[in-house]
Amino acid sequence: MEIWDIYDKCFIKTGRTHERGKPLAEGDYHLVVHIYPINTKGQILIQKRTDTLSWRPGYWAATSGSAIVGDDAFITCQKELWEELGIKATRENSSLAMMYKRHNSFCAVWIVRTDVSIEELSLQPSEVVDAKWVSPSEIKTMGEKGIIVEYFYMDFLFQLIEEEFGTIWGSSASNN
Repeated sequence: MEIWDIYDKCFIKTGRTHERGKPLAEGDYHLVVHIYPINTKGQILIQKRTDTLSWRPGYWAATSGSAIVGDDAFITCQKELWEELGIKATRENSSLAMMYKRHNSFCAVWIVRTDVSIEELSLQPSEVVDAKWVSPSEIKTMGEKGIIVEYFYMDFLFQLIEEEFGTIWGSSASNN
């Protein structure tokens, strides 16, 4: 059983908790993370969700997950990236790109710099069946084909990554 901290609309913990799978009360929020590993070639690591997951089975997506009680956004980023792909997120290689409020959650979006190869990954079989490095243009093409979860913020995220990576991102990503 997974237990979440409940936040109010100002992202302040209420002191209450919630059991995953039950509907959240109106005005209650929980914390979610989306994680984008980025390599020095300017590629983004995405993962394919297993067919047994209830939400978007078989889709390509960002690494993601919900914070359990007591965990903050960075700890959740570290845990989810390690559990699902076997990649370590540290303060040195990680950066909070943005945070936004959804209907019943706050979502912290992370960028993690890593040059891990696909062969070095340790996929969590209950959630992930495949992973691959892709360019922004490949993500857009996958979106047009309806095979990747399309997050509304992708163009903004690409812009943030370009600002952070400068010429590495611009030269590699735009040419793919």
